[in-house]
Amino acid sequence: MTDDDPDAHDREIQDLAADMRQRGRSWADIAYELALPQATVKRAAEQAHQRAAERAARTQIALF
Repeated sequence: MTDDDPDAHDREIQDLAADMRQRGRSWADIAYELALPQATVKRAAEQAHQRAAERAARTQIALF
């Protein structure tokens, strides 16, 4: 993480939460592991999925 990208830490947490969920971990387990409320880790995972969908859409557009 650098000073050039102040949101890098947030994205890292988002990606981690999404990855843990995809591996079958419960929201409670993820929240405990990341020391965050369950609502926060759910939202973080949603944001990671949204970023991935936007990235895929940009890639798809670039192909045409």
